[in-house]
Amino acid sequence: MVVVYNIYIFDRHCECIFYSEWNRINSPLSVAAAAATLEGVHGNKEFQRGNQVLTSDNLASPRSSFDQQAPLVWPTTATSTAHRIASESPRNVAMEEEAKLVYGVVFSTRNIINKLSSKDSPQGGNPGGFMSLATNTYRLHYYEAPTGVKFVLNTDTATSSMQPVLEMIYRNIYVEYVVKNPLFRIDPTKSIPIENDFFRAVLNNYIREISSPLSVA
Repeated sequence: MVVVYNIYIFDRHCECIFYSEWNRINSPLSVAAAAATLEGVHGNKEFQRGNQVLTSDNLASPRSSFDQQAPLVWPTTATSTAHRIASESPRNVAMEEEAKLVYGVVFSTRNIINKLSSKDSPQGGNPGGFMSLATNTYRLHYYEAPTGVKFVLNTDTATSSMQPVLEMIYRNIYVEYVVKNPLFRIDPTKSIPIENDFFRAVLNNYIREISSPLSVA
């Protein structure tokens, strides 16, 4: 079983239109950080997340986001308390900046590989076949669809190629529940966040099927 940390989906405008996490302790979207902000700034020790009341006391200990029935997602146009507080909470790197950094790393690495392989194209794309890069703490997996949509999946270092997984997510989940969704209007001039509950649920179930939860001491 692999350990999946998180996934980013970028559109053809280089904007992150979807992010979700499963095994991440130090997260910019951490509800623990939200609770700390809620207590410190608003003088309140609890807030509502879905049908569950969360308090700063029961969110104080580190834990894996895999434990949540519905993992945190971003971006969203929702104005719920949890999202609003999380966006205001102090963190090392804002979610928006983190997405830009991730895309910058992927974009630069892909272009370097394209040039070194002599397959660089003015139309862009991934002719050099960039698929993954590894550090001593995680492995980044990259898949670029023919439509220009880009998927970035981070896993533990022991995980081998995730190309079949990313292709499956694109063809059988993204296309089926986003592209074919009559309520999702693709605007070629601007980026639109993916807020399809069916897409989120199917993706979450699939990741849970192939993943093992991260052990947290």
